Amino acid sequence: MNNNNIQNDKHSIQQKIDFTYSQNIVDFFKRTKTTILLSTYQTNKIMIIGQENNKFDIRYKEFPKPMGMCKKNGKLFAGLGHGVYQFSNYTGVAQNIEGNFDACYIPQNIHFTGDIDIHEMEYCQEQLYFINTKFSCLCIKEPHNSFKPIWKPPFISLLQPIDKCHLNGFSIKDGEPRYVTMLGETDEPLGWRANKANGGLLMDIKTNEILCKGLSMPHSPRWYEDKLYVLESGKGTINYYDFKKKKLVEIAKVPGFTRGLDIVGDFAFIGVSKVRESATFSGLEITKLPKRVSGVWIVNIKTGEVVSFVEFTSGLDEVFAITVLPHRKVEMLDFTSKESKENYIISSEDIEQIKMLETKLELATPHFEKGVDLFNENKKEEAIIHFKKALEIQSDYLPATFNMAIALGDLGRYDEAEEILYDVIKNDASILQSYESLGFIYYKKGDFNKAEKNFKKILELDPDNKKAKSSLEILKREKK
Repeated sequence: MNNNNIQNDKHSIQQKIDFTYSQNIVDFFKRTKTTILLSTYQTNKIMIIGQENNKFDIRYKEFPKPMGMCKKNGKLFAGLGHGVYQFSNYTGVAQNIEGNFDACYIPQNIHFTGDIDIHEMEYCQEQLYFINTKFSCLCIKEPHNSFKPIWKPPFISLLQPIDKCHLNGFSIKDGEPRYVTMLGETDEPLGWRANKANGGLLMDIKTNEILCKGLSMPHSPRWYEDKLYVLESGKGTINYYDFKKKKLVEIAKVPGFTRGLDIVGDFAFIGVSKVRESATFSGLEITKLPKRVSGVWIVNIKTGEVVSFVEFTSGLDEVFAITVLPHRKVEMLDFTSKESKENYIISSEDIEQIKMLETKLELATPHFEKGVDLFNENKKEEAIIHFKKALEIQSDYLPATFNMAIALGDLGRYDEAEEILYDVIKNDASILQSYESLGFIYYKKGDFNKAEKNFKKILELDPDNKKAKSSLEILKREKK
């Protein structure tokens, strides 16, 4: 493994997360047309790492306790907090938002699982599978339950929320879950901790056979191109399993705790963490290294060569999961975003029944209606914001104009209200509601003479107008 040709450039992002990266990383992203997603529950972030305009690009999104992730057919699944979030790629949104994105993942739904420490997940055969580490089992997502266990290690007697063996990773083979990793062969609560340095297992769940034992904190098994790859985290290695010799064969070693793996083409994208000499990690081979790092290391699985890397030099010590997306530049939004509220996924069966808003009036009306609702809730300032949004779309939308004037009057902003209404009259002096609104404004202001003048103007245009007559009667009583 020769790293002599790799040079570093130093940069930093907000919240004091500093990083360095190999000089060839931009060319690598351009050549492979990929973007890396990295989850880290230590900082409650999902990092988006790639390139833009021949420059290294790194951004992060705040999410609660990000852990396992997986991708499938334009969908992205992530274990966040105590649930599974599903995001979908809205390509139309990507093309319309600022930033030159070619993919935009927006939340589509949430399934609450409770706090189960979801480590890894995979989607296959229209089903989401995930490792439930807290209950020591492999599960599927079931609509009406938190989770449905489908397999547990044979030495686990009861499923209890206590993390007995630290079941942490699994891989798909031939369309079904097949191989798993765990840190100990034990049925005791937190029993895996006693022999964590060399008590790890690689198992075949179809046969319940232990393929390999005595491993140092194994994670992230992956079946890829007829080979089974495994990270032996305590040694900082990526390996493949030799089925004939029944042992792991080292491909490459990196300077940190290896956890989180995705393989694309000839390249393994490996999450690397800077573990400390603590109770959890004491006794591991990697804790003896003079320097331990965190970041993403990219290794050629055919040659074992480290071809590129991103290293976090401060502010982020632990990497959890790695997912590589086949996009040049990715945006990822949360449930509070405007785009998540205004975009929809409709089945092909129903799409012919759907007609999106197109005319200015159609687009302005929802803002007007929201403004009316807020006005009726006595939220006048917020109502004005929505009336203004309606008018930005269609400037001659008179209902929004009149309602905004009334809201301004209620807030004592009489001069603003008068200016708006006189502009309407200037353009069309025949609109009765202009005079009605002005009459109301002057009434609120205490200028009864001007109020009376505007109500009488209504009767000049419409002599039988009952509302104007009623308003004049009220003014007459007020003057007495």
